[in-house]
Amino acid sequence: MADEFSGALNQRVAIETWAEQRDDTGSDVGHWQLLGSSWAALEPDGAGGPAAEARRAHRRWRVTLRRNQPIGLTSRLIWQGQALAVLAVESDPRQPDRVVLRCEARSA
Repeated sequence: MADEFSGALNQRVAIETWAEQRDDTGSDVGHWQLLGSSWAALEPDGAGGPAAEARRAHRRWRVTLRRNQPIGLTSRLIWQGQALAVLAVESDPRQPDRVVLRCEARSA
């Protein structure tokens, strides 16, 4: 079973987190900070088909990773030149070695 999971992780993603910083006026002038990279399994998320995707402005993805990085809603993934914003982080106690992210493609 573990070999099947390892074999599914066939895409390399960079993991970034938002480093908040304020200027003198209190405006957010933070930046994305690289945490590391990881192997991931990506698949389209949603009803599927061109008609379903046409109703959304951005494509959504279901991303499965090993649970070895602190990933949250202030994180994003960089995959094939696309920035994937993390919308949800899901974990299953029956599979403690992995985490599933619901992501949306955004401009980098």
